Amino acid sequence: MLTSQETASPDNSSTADDSSRDSPEKRGQGRTSDGDPLKESQVKGDESDMSDASSNGCCSCPYIPRRYIVVFLSTLGMMVVYCMRTNVGVTMITILDEEAHMKVGTPEAKWNLPTVEWDTKMAELLHSLFYIGFFLSQLPAGYLTSRWACNKAFGACILFSASLNVLLPVSIEHLGYTTSCVIRFLQGAGEGFLYPASYGVLRHWTTTNERGRLVAAVLTGTYAGAIVGFPMSGLITHYISWEYVYYVSSGLCIMWYFAWLCFVFEKPSHDPSISQSEYEYIIKNQGKQNIEYENLKVPYRHILTSLPVISLCLCHFARNWVIILLLTNEPYYLSMFGFSVAENGIYSSIPHVMLVLCTFTSGYIADYLHLNPQYSTTFIRKLLTGFGFISQSACFLLLTFLQTGTPVLVVLSMAMGFFGLSVSGWQVNYYDLSSRYANILVSISSCFAALAGVITPIVAGEFLSPNNITGWNGTFYITSAIVLFSALVFVLFGSGEEQPWANPPENIVLIQKVDPLARKPYTVENSQKKPNETKKDKISLDPTPEQINKIVHRMSTAANKD
Repeated sequence: MLTSQETASPDNSSTADDSSRDSPEKRGQGRTSDGDPLKESQVKGDESDMSDASSNGCCSCPYIPRRYIVVFLSTLGMMVVYCMRTNVGVTMITILDEEAHMKVGTPEAKWNLPTVEWDTKMAELLHSLFYIGFFLSQLPAGYLTSRWACNKAFGACILFSASLNVLLPVSIEHLGYTTSCVIRFLQGAGEGFLYPASYGVLRHWTTTNERGRLVAAVLTGTYAGAIVGFPMSGLITHYISWEYVYYVSSGLCIMWYFAWLCFVFEKPSHDPSISQSEYEYIIKNQGKQNIEYENLKVPYRHILTSLPVISLCLCHFARNWVIILLLTNEPYYLSMFGFSVAENGIYSSIPHVMLVLCTFTSGYIADYLHLNPQYSTTFIRKLLTGFGFISQSACFLLLTFLQTGTPVLVVLSMAMGFFGLSVSGWQVNYYDLSSRYANILVSISSCFAALAGVITPIVAGEFLSPNNITGWNGTFYITSAIVLFSALVFVLFGSGEEQPWANPPENIVLIQKVDPLARKPYTVENSQKKPNETKKDKISLDPTPEQINKIVHRMSTAANKD
């Protein structure tokens, strides 16, 4: 029996909700001459973004598509957590630089500098322990995010890391080096859920024709964090005190978490505020890749031996090597050129500004190239990745010849700009290979790439010494070689096509999962009585997921017996 709330009122025979449930065939809008449903849904998605506000209970305010809200908050979450990652890098200037007291702007900041005496190897080990925790949690994160709600996992890992970040100033100054190492390790373990969970969220909230732009937008947030983090950390350390850097960054993460908790749901079918037209648009353009089954096993053996996946892992390793080298050591590198702490923070953000601009641009370049049927997805991914990585490798090699601050900033910015162009090459490629297993692929490549976070600080610690810029040459030689090798492997073995193991085997009967939080399976039709209409015709009741699963289970059992 349907409740009174579920029965349509006889006075509302032509409501917006009923009209939004009309099938595309009844409306006949946006179809091609041969009635292609995909093109119709794409046109419908453009029309539905600002429509159906009345079906959400708001007649005066324009409707903001829920998928764009999810993408915006995902981008913001990535930004605040990467902003927080810059805190320790800026603090290391005040610990390692013997002239740090001369590079801050106020007496208060000068008297509140850290009093600990750490060398470069201790500082790099502290950085390395964060990525050891990050590495160890990757595979468990990939498995658990396939079981848990990814939106909750994404928010919780940022909240957990922010809570630990508040403890770092007290730990560094009063509790000792060992306690600081433990906190950094736990932070890394918590943030290991970041990428598998974010890709899991985007799997449900993006469509194939929008995925390039939307995923690139979220990844832009990871690089925008340094743009905000380095200047903020430098200015606060320069004018106020180094401890407040951690409190401000952690506060931003906690504020973001409550916004995420209020506005983001795991799937469109769980969101009560989404319009019917946007919901239908997302579901129709995602296809069968987002259907979840009870008896489907992840093909780990095929994934781990896939050459396109291996090439992705190498690209992710190179990406982590470069990003971690800059996040942990860029302020220290620029301090060699005599900049103050405030100037250092501002100048450290310039390469990341270029990175963000080129990352954002790369999404539009990829989508523009997709408009030309002569260019396959594989060609586009290889073109962007190969050009970006090879150009970046050349820039790092050029840095070994430079000895002054301005040319270094220019070339370093160029290197990060070229890297940004590659983002819509390899970093969106997970969805090309398998949308269903995208979060699993990310966890595997992130696990391998996390090794860069462990190795990079240790290698940098061996080459670098205080006030000696020549030690950076060895680090840049290794960086250039790693980036170049990754580019060549991806160009040779990368792919933009869906892999054979991405789809369920054809020889088994699949049982679809029951989602108790999803929208109810029945539809409500106009109950106003028409001539020659019986009571049975008023309400159309579809079978429930439980009933469907019972039927499929009996079919599966019978098939297996045969």
